[in-house]
Amino acid sequence: MTSVKSMGSPGDAFPPGEASVLEGQPPWDLLALLTLAFIVFGWMALAVSYNPSHGAQFAFERFHTVALHQFQTLPWDRFLHEMHTTYGPAFYALVGSLYLPTEGVRAVGLVMHLLSTLLLLQVALRTGAPWQRAALLSVAFFASPFQFGPALWGHPDALAMLLMMLGLGATLLAGRGTHRSVSIGLLPMTVLVHQAGVAVVAASCLDDLRLRRYADMALKLLVTSAMLYLLYRVWDGFTPPSLQHATQINTRGFLMAFTLLALGLHAWDRLNTRTRAVVLLVRFALLWPVFTAVYAVSAPFAGGGFIFSRLDTLDSGWLAVNVASPALMAAVVAWSWTSLVGYRLSTAQITLCAAVLATGQALYLKDIDFFFWPLLLMRLVRWGSQRPQMRDALMRSAVVWTLVSLTLATLSYSQL
Repeated sequence: MTSVKSMGSPGDAFPPGEASVLEGQPPWDLLALLTLAFIVFGWMALAVSYNPSHGAQFAFERFHTVALHQFQTLPWDRFLHEMHTTYGPAFYALVGSLYLPTEGVRAVGLVMHLLSTLLLLQVALRTGAPWQRAALLSVAFFASPFQFGPALWGHPDALAMLLMMLGLGATLLAGRGTHRSVSIGLLPMTVLVHQAGVAVVAASCLDDLRLRRYADMALKLLVTSAMLYLLYRVWDGFTPPSLQHATQINTRGFLMAFTLLALGLHAWDRLNTRTRAVVLLVRFALLWPVFTAVYAVSAPFAGGGFIFSRLDTLDSGWLAVNVASPALMAAVVAWSWTSLVGYRLSTAQITLCAAVLATGQALYLKDIDFFFWPLLLMRLVRWGSQRPQMRDALMRSAVVWTLVSLTLATLSYSQL
């Protein structure tokens, strides 16, 4: 009796080992469709003047179009001294030299945002993330109201974020040699677009120091120092003369920024879920009085403040000091404490960015978001391949962060 020859398994059609490699490859046709969806959605949003972050259109019309007009009509030296913006001159020089109409300026910002999205997608794939999670991460970044909104309305933030994505992703995307050095050198150029980018450069240098990438760190510090020196010489400060004000640290702003960055980057870490409830309660009981005392010695921000502004308003009606906002912050830090102590380098990077944010007179979620994505990208590059659980936690954090941001933007948080 002859046996019936069984059908071969899918792996039989390929040489040994090749089937598993092909199985792990992302479906590039679906990723191409995702890119096309980004383009179509962006074009539609551009056509209807979508304004997801509320203040994006106002800032574009009040400040950025004025600065672009100044670049196109004033001599270079006068433009640098009379810039009607707190940003650096690079974006206005780049886009203004094209002499585009308003819609063209906005389209350029949208293209920059799309490139940043695709870079983040590529980094996620290089870390070994499943293509579904990598695609979801890119969607979260693209749809973030505080990334999509400024890009859609021609803000310098779009170019700053693109430079940060290029510089921070260089370790995985550019390989070694000249291309990698050029990519890394792009990161310090961020300070000519958005001076706050110096905190991202400093945070990345901490990574370099820990991994003994001394050449990378030296290149970043050299270029950043040169850029800051140029700005200081031109403006006699780090912002245009007409918009300079005395710099002071607002500890309330530091607590807000630190808490929100810790929440966004560490809340999903499994290390935190292993903590017993009684330990969390003890941590909260110790942190709450400290946060209340520090919060009380700082004046409220002129603008922004998120949900904390409403909590402060409720407290002021019947209490001498604010207790609800410090309680919320203490709860977040108590929950994230294990991660904050366990990843001390990550905590130092968050502290750096929070300190820079604390120097402003206003604090909006848009400002926090500007640091959230680069810090998340640093962690993906550092841990993505070696710690899949950490990589997946970071991706979940990004999705939750965008969902919360969309909710706050929908509720017009900027009017608080």
